Amino acid sequence: MTEAELRDELRTLLMAGHESTASAIAWAFYWIHQLPEVKQKLLEELDALGPEPDPSAIAKLPYLSAVCSETLRLYPVFWFTFARILKAPLTIMGYEFEPGTFLLPCVYLTHHRPDLYPEPKRFKPERFLERQFSPYEYLPFGGGNRRCLGYAFALFEMKLVLAAVLSQMNLSLTNTRPVRPVRRGVVFTPSGGVEMVITGVR
Repeated sequence: MTEAELRDELRTLLMAGHESTASAIAWAFYWIHQLPEVKQKLLEELDALGPEPDPSAIAKLPYLSAVCSETLRLYPVFWFTFARILKAPLTIMGYEFEPGTFLLPCVYLTHHRPDLYPEPKRFKPERFLERQFSPYEYLPFGGGNRRCLGYAFALFEMKLVLAAVLSQMNLSLTNTRPVRPVRRGVVFTPSGGVEMVITGVR
């Protein structure tokens, strides 16, 4: 990479990786505390690591990984990928597209297809333990050579934050009303945030 390319990559990682990851973590806290069975399974998995677990062990936890994946499936932070400009004719599901056409894949609609994800509005981490989805079925960070360069860091950060907070504190939602996504800048976040209180120390 040239110095300019490296600078631009680091700038993108810093600017794009702040609010997007924070929004994903907020959604995860909402669903974990909205569904007691999810919280219980997650705490059992975290507790099995013992005190002061190695961060790499946390990152490999299957149920925690499934919770993060389901969070990003249900409400992907970015609802669309970057536009692709066709260089050659393309046929998709019987539709013909000519060179020069802008195609804008919709992550949200893909993640809510009932043929891929039965009961798509339901938060169900187990679906990511039952099967592995292809990059064309699950793409919260986009795909191909335009995939988000910070995807691995974002997932690692998300898992460590959730593990650290849930292992040390008891939290509860201030109310259980449904939270709707709203657009803020280029990301979709929980409307009004996710209000929680600390009810004790574990």
